[in-house]
Amino acid sequence: MKTALYERHCALGAKIVEFAGWNMPLQYKGVIPEHLAVRKALGIFDVSHMGRIEVSGHEAEQFLDYLSTNIIAGKPSFSATYTVWPNGVGGCVDDLIVYKQDPHHFFVVVNASNRQKDLDHLMKYTTAFDVHIQDKFSTEGILAIQGPKALQVAEHIFPEASQIKPMQFLFADYKGSSIILSGTGYTGAGGCEIYAPNAVIVELWDRFLYEGQNEGIEPAGLGARDTLRLEMGYALYGHELNESISPNETVSNWTVRWKKKDFLGKSLMQQLEASEKKRSEHGIILLDKGIAREGYEVYQNGRLLGKVTSGTYSPTLSKSIAIILTEGNLKNGDHVEVQIRQNRVEAEVVPLPFLKKPEQVNA
Repeated sequence: MKTALYERHCALGAKIVEFAGWNMPLQYKGVIPEHLAVRKALGIFDVSHMGRIEVSGHEAEQFLDYLSTNIIAGKPSFSATYTVWPNGVGGCVDDLIVYKQDPHHFFVVVNASNRQKDLDHLMKYTTAFDVHIQDKFSTEGILAIQGPKALQVAEHIFPEASQIKPMQFLFADYKGSSIILSGTGYTGAGGCEIYAPNAVIVELWDRFLYEGQNEGIEPAGLGARDTLRLEMGYALYGHELNESISPNETVSNWTVRWKKKDFLGKSLMQQLEASEKKRSEHGIILLDKGIAREGYEVYQNGRLLGKVTSGTYSPTLSKSIAIILTEGNLKNGDHVEVQIRQNRVEAEVVPLPFLKKPEQVNA
């Protein structure tokens, strides 16, 4: 599959790769310059391969609250909430953001690899609730404008952008087309995301590249998107979360609100929480040369503890970083070893996110 911006990516010389069934740009000028552009100025991402699904009806709020680890019920209108959807049998359907227009009108934005699965999951549980589900997969696209100068440039096109706050959204008009502006993204660099009809997405891509040229805007691909999210310790479905990893074992375990009366799979997760079988995810920084890739084994004192779920070189910190899934519960400051080919490379467990202070961006 191709997004509405596929020809634009090719014209910019992007390296195209297959991702979740889509032909998507991996990089343009390179992962590191695109990454640093987002940290220091701004970058523009085509994330139209992700899917938006509308959920409406008298019981829409209760429905989404039941499916989510995080609290959805009672949140303010025009708020956005990151959450995980448990599968009810000890794993994760997806991690996503739930957007609330009012108690009867919501939409969710799901991962590209899970669009149909998530839609099926919603439909499966509609029988017990008064809700209506409508996907926007074929008619809409999504742009992510990320970086410290992102909103400044966005205001050239949308004056309303000055009103956007983190994890909130609003409706705006672009030449007669209704669009959504949200203070969301997955880079930790600030900015906004735009949901609009495909034809508008193409025009806005061109507008942002023009309006942002004096501020250092760069088109950015999947490579930089991955390194940026990993510096923040954010989960990526298929890595930190999947159908066999429970939400309370992941870096997204902060979304699990035990005080909620009920949510899908809660009792099973409570059993795991109290057992010795529960695993945990941690950030590590390598103390020696090497890159800890996904699937590499992790040891401590000669004992196999677990594996790497994501690993990369951090362009901002100039260090190799990774997230690991291990037995037990490691403490910050503990040392482990990562099996990289024939060598075991020492690493230190550190708190997440890896990137903590704004001044680190200029390091």
